[in-house]
This record gives sequence, C-alpha cells and structure tokens, in this order.
Amino acid sequence: MTIKTPRYSSEDVLNSLGIEVNSFEELYMQKVAQEMIYNYHRASFYHIFRYQGEGNTHYVKNKKIKIIDNSLLIVNRDILQRYSKHKCRGDMVLFNFNFFTSTQEKTNFLNQCTLFKNDYLIIPPGPGSFISSIDLYFSLMKMSIKKKKIREVDMVLLRNWLHNLLIIIEREYHRLDPIRNSKDCILEFKGLLDLYYQREKHVCFYAKKLNISERKLSQIVYAVHSISAKEYINEKILQEALRLLKNTTLNQGEIAAALGLDFTYFVKFFRKRFNITPAKYRQSKRNTII
Repeated sequence: MTIKTPRYSSEDVLNSLGIEVNSFEELYMQKVAQEMIYNYHRASFYHIFRYQGEGNTHYVKNKKIKIIDNSLLIVNRDILQRYSKHKCRGDMVLFNFNFFTSTQEKTNFLNQCTLFKNDYLIIPPGPGSFISSIDLYFSLMKMSIKKKKIREVDMVLLRNWLHNLLIIIEREYHRLDPIRNSKDCILEFKGLLDLYYQREKHVCFYAKKLNISERKLSQIVYAVHSISAKEYINEKILQEALRLLKNTTLNQGEIAAALGLDFTYFVKFFRKRFNITPAKYRQSKRNTII
C-alpha cells in the first residue's frame, strides 16, 4: 500500500498574514510542527532557512544536506522535504505567493527570481555586510509580525523588507558563480523581454531589473549571441513584427501599436533591417506558393 506524502497549505501552517519569521526553537515548541516536520512532506509556501552553529542538516528529496554556520538554505514551494530530528539552530522566513504578490511588479519579480528556479539552493556565508543585511531584515520582519495589531502600512513594510531580502540574497547567489550568473542572466533577460518589449525598448530598463550595469548586460548577451543587448531587443521586436505580418490580418498601424512603436518609425525600422517595407513583405508572403 502506497502512503501518500502529505501536502500542507499555508492555511494549515502559516498565520493569516501569509508570512512568519520563527526560530527553530519556536518551531519545535509548536504542536502542529512536531506532527509534520520530522516526516517527509510538501508545503505550498517558500522557505528561507538561516542556520547558526555547526551540525545542522535538512533533507530535500531524500538527500541529506549539511549546512555550515551562517549559511542560508532556500527551499522552493511544493518540494519534498523533512527537518532533521537533530534539532537545529537558527531561524527562518516562511511566506506564501499571495502575501508577496500585492502588485504586478512583485508578481513578476517572484516569477523571475532565480532563488526559486531550483528545488533548493545553499548560500554559503558571505561577507560581513551580507550577514548584517540578513540580520537586519530578519529582525525587522519578526518585530513587525509580533505586533498585536497589524496595520496596512505594516503589511506594505513587510512586503518591501522581504523584497529587499530576496534581492540581497539573489545578488550574493550570483556573485558566487560568474558562469552561472551569465546563464541565469540570459534566461532572466529573455523572460523580462517577453513581458516588457512592447513598452520598454531601452537596455537600461532591463539592466536595472537585473541589478547589473548596461555594459555588463551587453557583454553577457554578446558572449552568448554575438550581438549587443540593444540589438537583441531590436531583433525581438522585428521577429514579432514578422510573425504579426505573416499570421494576422492586423494592418501596419495596428501592428506598430501592438509593438509599442510610432507608425512612421516602425516602417523605417523594418525597412532598415530587411530592406523592404512591411507592406511589401506581407504581399510577398501572400504571393508565395507553398
């Protein structure tokens, strides 16, 4: 007989806010925690564990993970895991998707965040400034959550502090591995371009989203695709123009608007790249016998 792995929702475990900051000691004292954490389970929320001292372990997908002092363990939602029966020291931030995604910008950030592209990540001890920043945001969030009355302004602050915490951890993650950084950066850049190309055509916008300089973004794109970031953005727009011209009945003005371009500029832009106007390109496709 197969035993089904339990899955816990945020309503089963987290408070009504959708975020908690607890120490391991506090977790061990909770009766509901004792019934679930030592057995394999899945949880529908995100986990940021911060470990203190030596001898700490955690299990993810039947793999025992040893974590050294001042390291972070990031576990994605719905991942098979269990806590060590040897009690650990440190604290954790647990939060659900709905808590964080109060705006479209935060939704986009969480969907693109490289920390949650894998089942789990280990962030080893960083420089003193990194550890101090982690301390600060853990403390700020914990003090706010412990208030007797949580106001709307407190919720805004909590989300912003968590957002800042994730950005700081993500930067440290990228700093540790330049090769991984480049691969992840390309994937993030392409994902952002899919979301924003219709209204954002400048490299500076995407570089800011990725927390890198325009020059660095162009270097990374060039290393992979042999063109600059600006050329890659232009190529994305042009390929979408080709698709719309071939596969829709939209007129040129409507296509220009769909691409976020002025009509006159669109015609010049298209002709410069393909040496033909959009209208003549469409006509040539219609006259092609397959």
